[in-house]
Amino acid sequence: MTDKRNKGYIHNAKYKVMRKDMTAEILSSFFYPESILLVGASSKPKSIGYEILKSIINFGFKGKVFVVNPKSDEILGIKCNKTIEEIEEKISLAVILVPKNLVFDALKSCASKQIKNVVIITAGFREVGGEGAELEKQITEFAKINGIRLIGPNCMGLINTDENVRLNATFAAEVPRYSPVSFLSQSGALAAAVLNTISLTGYTFGQFASIGNKADVNENDLLEFWWKDEKTKVITMYLESFENGRKFFELANQITKEKPVIVLKAARTKSGSSAASSHTGALATQDDIVDCALIQSGCIRVKTIEEMFETANSILNLKKLNGKKVAVLTNAGGPAILCVDEIEKQGLKISELNETTKNKLREILHPESSIKNPVDMLPGADATAYRTAAKILSEDENVDAIIAIFVEPVMINAFDVISQLAEEQKTNSKPILIVTFPLPHFWEKWKQNGIKDSVILKSVELAPVIIKNLYDYHFRI
Repeated sequence: MTDKRNKGYIHNAKYKVMRKDMTAEILSSFFYPESILLVGASSKPKSIGYEILKSIINFGFKGKVFVVNPKSDEILGIKCNKTIEEIEEKISLAVILVPKNLVFDALKSCASKQIKNVVIITAGFREVGGEGAELEKQITEFAKINGIRLIGPNCMGLINTDENVRLNATFAAEVPRYSPVSFLSQSGALAAAVLNTISLTGYTFGQFASIGNKADVNENDLLEFWWKDEKTKVITMYLESFENGRKFFELANQITKEKPVIVLKAARTKSGSSAASSHTGALATQDDIVDCALIQSGCIRVKTIEEMFETANSILNLKKLNGKKVAVLTNAGGPAILCVDEIEKQGLKISELNETTKNKLREILHPESSIKNPVDMLPGADATAYRTAAKILSEDENVDAIIAIFVEPVMINAFDVISQLAEEQKTNSKPILIVTFPLPHFWEKWKQNGIKDSVILKSVELAPVIIKNLYDYHFRI
């Protein structure tokens, strides 16, 4: 079989040759629209139609905004049009917010206006069965005939935090800081939970899509789009089902050679599969088959949202991992023991420190410190001791990665310690993961004045999991 990847093609025995830039071109207006139309924007505060328009305005969308509401003259300073047809200018993207019984008519008006990218926020379709499922089928068929690509229905919307776009077509309370991570969520509610806690978690991403019932655009389409998208460096996905699993894994097998694909696949159990079906009307897949297929296609499968975003952050901001040998640096024994247990559980190795490393550590640490691995510097270890010890460990040929654990004692300034470790994380040639348990006021100060894009975790058990994910990714490519 001819390998045509360098020409922008993918190919396999089952599927015909496709140009990956075709999907990118078709879907581009979802994330890079020059104009956006809200059909069903509302003048009523706290309604979805009001909140999405407010989000678009407040986030500073760089394009033009149009609104259709036959009962209002203006909403939030934006002139209202009575119908879609009366708008003379070209529309890149339409967001439909009207009640379910009006969605089809709104879509027909979009077709008459030659709008090719449409998001349907409205719920009450396939996920409820019966008439809702039949209406979704009719809408999907109409869109296909008229060359319209649909996201939704029953979804939360889109985000692109790129400074040249500034799109927030969702009703989320918060928007993340930009990073070259793209995030797909099949569940709007889960996406809302992620977005509503951004100020606490600090998760960052550039593009976000909630795809809901996947009537048209699905995970395979966005996988292809983000493969081509130059702004996307890491692809993350929360999925409850696969629309076409074979195609997904074929695509992922190609894409993971160029970009990491991190998947949180829910509905692992029989009960979870049943819940997923009632949630979006989707059919789940037997989990052991999914697990095997994700591994074989080079995807990183994660178990939690935290693991997904922290793995993405680590891939972007840590140095390349070159092996499985891990050194642990700590000022507290208990957390280090938990960490070591997880290191072995993940199939990693506890580094055997050489004598040169041990002698250098003896010179800088308290006489009662343990210089074995894990290296326990005792509670009195300050910022200088932490950074110097991390440097010493990184110079040992038996160390491929370092986990630095800091539990804040009353006599040591946590901000100083984490700042020094974060600086070392940026400059060291080996990956250093920081795990910290500071006093509560630390996080607000770090948010305001800390070093951006550092990898700082709140769980000693998570750090080895991320190192294992890094190992699987780096040794895949």
